[in-house]
Amino acid sequence: MSISHTNAKIPYRVFISYTHKKEDEHLVEEIGNTLRDEGMILLWDKNLSVGTGFNEQIKKFISHSHVFLPIITKSSSERGWVHEEIGYAIANNIPILPLAIDDKLPEAMMRELQAILVPRDPEEIKKKLKYKVFSNLIKRYEKPKYATYQCAEFTDDRAVLMAKYANDVLLMQNHGMVRQKGGLSSFHIPKEVITDKIWTYRYGDYRMSSHHCRCQRDERLALEEHASVAGCKLIIDPTLTYDFYGPNARKKRLECLKIFLISSTGKKTQVAFDSQDDNWGNFSSITIVGDWFYAESHAGKIGKGYDQTIFTRHAPSIQHRIELFDQEFQALLDKNGWNEHNCHDLALKEINNIIAGIKVP
Repeated sequence: MSISHTNAKIPYRVFISYTHKKEDEHLVEEIGNTLRDEGMILLWDKNLSVGTGFNEQIKKFISHSHVFLPIITKSSSERGWVHEEIGYAIANNIPILPLAIDDKLPEAMMRELQAILVPRDPEEIKKKLKYKVFSNLIKRYEKPKYATYQCAEFTDDRAVLMAKYANDVLLMQNHGMVRQKGGLSSFHIPKEVITDKIWTYRYGDYRMSSHHCRCQRDERLALEEHASVAGCKLIIDPTLTYDFYGPNARKKRLECLKIFLISSTGKKTQVAFDSQDDNWGNFSSITIVGDWFYAESHAGKIGKGYDQTIFTRHAPSIQHRIELFDQEFQALLDKNGWNEHNCHDLALKEINNIIAGIKVP
């Protein structure tokens, strides 16, 4: 299926790898200013958080970047870490655009990356670092086959990784819109402490471990932190009966989702319904946070949660998935005769009707 790109400029994240030598400081600042003027978001060591491992943060910055841009000068090409960072970007299939200054061709591995050669002249550099250059490079990596993945084998593993990926973005002082499809979304998970009775009601006569409940709650809280700033779009199925746990559990889950939708954070939410057969053998789930990370499971079972969930931070391919999600979301709104302005209130009204119709012993 062909995906049409919007005319609006996507604020691509560019990780700049450079040397801290004094003779390169002004040049690096000029390059940073040029990228900002082109609408880019800079990820570099100036953004590192105090008290967190330097190498670990650098890896996260690179893995969340749309483009890795090493500035190759005489001093930087002599530094081993430049080659290490390029190697890490290659391993994660991050598009690389080396900028070689003063006609200093990169050696060995960097020579194969077709560096842009420019003199130490800000005006000449500006001509080479246009938005279109980055856009064309990124489009070559937009297919999911270029992404690298991490797999969460079981339900609790999924919740742990979901919270980790979401919190990693928060630690970089960023937020992303939460797009989620599947079941009743993460926002039917209680946010109360796990000793609250809501957790007992949620699972009916079935008893879940404290570890499981804690993992679920951490997922909810992390995603809600993003939604509170950037909003969210949910594709949910309110007709799921959760027979495994019983009608009271179903009612409590819908009530939890209802409370979220009524909250100030929930009011930033758009909702579409995609009712399916409650007797599914398996069903899938998709979570996208901004274009920071993507998670998908194809091994979910009602009453059992989601297994075999894959995660990726590969920004070039996530934009493609965002467009697919938004197309499906709009198609579901159209099918129900809803729009982005009234879908929240109409969904809330329908959920209220479903709750009122649930008979609890």
